[in-house]
Amino acid sequence: MKFDLRFRTKLPVIFGVGCFAVLSLSFFLSPPFLSPSERLTITVTLLTAVGGITAFLYSKHSKEIELFRDLFLDFNRRYDNLNEKLNEIYNRPKDEQLKPTDHGLLYDYFNLCAEEQMFARAGCIDSSVWRAWQNGMRYFAQDPEIRDFWQRELQQDSYYSFSIPQ
Repeated sequence: MKFDLRFRTKLPVIFGVGCFAVLSLSFFLSPPFLSPSERLTITVTLLTAVGGITAFLYSKHSKEIELFRDLFLDFNRRYDNLNEKLNEIYNRPKDEQLKPTDHGLLYDYFNLCAEEQMFARAGCIDSSVWRAWQNGMRYFAQDPEIRDFWQRELQQDSYYSFSIPQ
């Protein structure tokens, strides 16, 4: 399942529907099928299972949020360190070619983009965040020289199967 920051809001609904289903079932298990004590035992057991599953999902989601937060902060910190220079490269005079110093910075940016995509594909990045990051990639890829350099680098297959967002 892909990570979704909003999943936490669905957990009370999952719990409520599960409890409602168990309680509805317990009415169908009324005598003559089961004695009241057997029905109570089954109902309590099933309600406990619903609670346990909901708690597991909540715990799992909390751990996913921690991982997402760590990745998000790291990726944004790294991007912030590159952003000013990336914009200088992007805003250079159009007749000016990329310099060797630009290549190093662009390598760092391409690696960052590839790592972001790798974690997005693994389901660790919320889809709305991933779309925003892709928009940033598209922005820099609008520069023909940056895009050509990026595509040449991608042919080396050293960016975790990364592809420039279209």
